[in-house]
Amino acid sequence: MLKQHGHLMLIGLVIADALAISTGWLLSYWIRFQYLPIDPTKGVPELWDKFLPMLPVVVAAHLVVFYRLRLYRPRRSEGLFRETRDVLKAFCVAVVVVVLIDYALPHSNKISRWFVATYAVVGTTCFTLFRFIVRVILRQLRRQGMNRRYAAIVGSGRIAQRLLHALRRNPWTGIEVAYFVDDRTEPGALLGLPVYGPMCDLYAIVERNPVDAVFIALPAAQSDRTLELLDALQTSLADVRLVPDMNPSYAMRPDVSQLDGVPILSLRQTPLYGRNAIAKRTFDLAVGSLCLLVALPAMAMIALVIKLTSPGPVLYRQRRMGFDGGEFTMLKFRTMRTDAEVAGPGWTTADDPRRTRIGVFLRRTSLDELPNLFNVLRGEMSLVGPRPERPEFIAEFKHEIPNYMLRHKMKAGMTGYAQIKGLRGDTSIKKRIQHDVHYIRNWSLGLDVRILAQTVAGVWFSKHET
Repeated sequence: MLKQHGHLMLIGLVIADALAISTGWLLSYWIRFQYLPIDPTKGVPELWDKFLPMLPVVVAAHLVVFYRLRLYRPRRSEGLFRETRDVLKAFCVAVVVVVLIDYALPHSNKISRWFVATYAVVGTTCFTLFRFIVRVILRQLRRQGMNRRYAAIVGSGRIAQRLLHALRRNPWTGIEVAYFVDDRTEPGALLGLPVYGPMCDLYAIVERNPVDAVFIALPAAQSDRTLELLDALQTSLADVRLVPDMNPSYAMRPDVSQLDGVPILSLRQTPLYGRNAIAKRTFDLAVGSLCLLVALPAMAMIALVIKLTSPGPVLYRQRRMGFDGGEFTMLKFRTMRTDAEVAGPGWTTADDPRRTRIGVFLRRTSLDELPNLFNVLRGEMSLVGPRPERPEFIAEFKHEIPNYMLRHKMKAGMTGYAQIKGLRGDTSIKKRIQHDVHYIRNWSLGLDVRILAQTVAGVWFSKHET
């Protein structure tokens, strides 16, 4: 049987989770009463008086929460970050449930808040680290050909072949494609795999050639056959997964939700919602304030030099488009003559004759963008994100460059992924958009930190201009 070890692995994972929870609980007791302050009037409670009898309840509560939050579902195609996030969330919920159970039990010796706080930190760390190690070990075993699952792909077109290549590039999933199923008139081979058919005999084909999963990856022109294929597999034990024929450039951060049982696929979900928005804003405020504090002396010196060497204002104010199409006034140090745009908005080029003498230096080092920090603190921009553009140019670009408006699903940034790749100033707009969309799809605070570090290390000293 192809899945004969699946239940054993699940049971093993549950037992290992119980051991990890127990370890975190007992370790929390040891840390709390050995290394943290203790009320001398109460003394140290005995381990077997309260904490050991409570341990089975704690383990059971955690396992139930983990099951309810789907921590034991298959995660072969998910990344480590998403699983770690779900583990952290589930463990925090479990801690709250344990506290509620403890206060509901009819006894006077309640768990102290200090111990709860200790367990929340120690237990979460132990369990998250344990799950991470288990997942890394499983991935390594799958790369070596162990713990494999076999799959069939229904369809042989572009989307089916792309799926095969994706699975082959990521052996850590442990999913190996055994064959294709298609309506080819004659049996043959595709990309080294057999092709069986026709699709109307899908159930019989799967019964003769058992697999763990069936991926339905039909082109959009054949999407009307999906229900027929799903009906054919109703009595099969194989997992069934649907792969929509969709240009990946339209699916920025795809997300599936349900409304009264109706599945809804969101294709342009911005990462800036909920805790992500709070985390990014907090990061911008903390790091932006520090950067502004450090940069203030240099900004004062630059303002003085601009005032002494060129008539006109120190700051240059320009309308730009930001998050969700909202316009704002972006602040920069003025690097051009005051009559630079008497003939209308114009694209900046290398060796632009409209620049002032100090402007050449400011643009080459990107010091002209330091006043952007005020936009960051006001919430109009972020430290990292797609560089904002002028509405006059956007009106032209959005009709000429595919997916141009997707970049406005993220807050505009002082620097961005495209900029650290050398796409600054008079460079390809299409390539910038590709990098901007890549950034939005893969956004994380860690990526922001890496981009900022590379900006400081390289972009400020490049020969290109923004």
